[in-house]
Amino acid sequence: MNSIELMLAKWRAERVPLNPGAAALQLESLERLLGIPLPADLRSFYSAANGMEDYQHDSWMVSMWSTDRIVRERNVHEDEDEWGPFRDVAFADVIFSAWHFRFRIRHEGRVCVIAELTHEELPSLFVLFDVLMKRPDSIGLVGGRTTTK
Repeated sequence: MNSIELMLAKWRAERVPLNPGAAALQLESLERLLGIPLPADLRSFYSAANGMEDYQHDSWMVSMWSTDRIVRERNVHEDEDEWGPFRDVAFADVIFSAWHFRFRIRHEGRVCVIAELTHEELPSLFVLFDVLMKRPDSIGLVGGRTTTK
């Protein structure tokens, strides 16, 4: 199992309310917002589960947004750093929007994941889910209690 499948299994075991997989039009809407074709990891995750039901969260108080919510919220930040311009798009919040996980899109179309609290840049959603399961404290998450529906 890859880290996306493992994370989905963990959430299901915790009884986190997940949405069914995204439809083609929902994936296309996310692509338009991001401005790039969806990378394989994003397509894989959102095809398997279109995030959590709105305002639901897991045991770390992470709420993984659906494609519809990502597009609806349009929580986008553009800036530039030593590596050039980037565009950040929020796709999950922690502790009821205290901070976010964001897709960072670079001008060449490369996408990574940013943990806003620690500014840690992770190369993919696969890596984010691996970090969530193995070392959540390294990206500012605490707790881990079992969530019930």
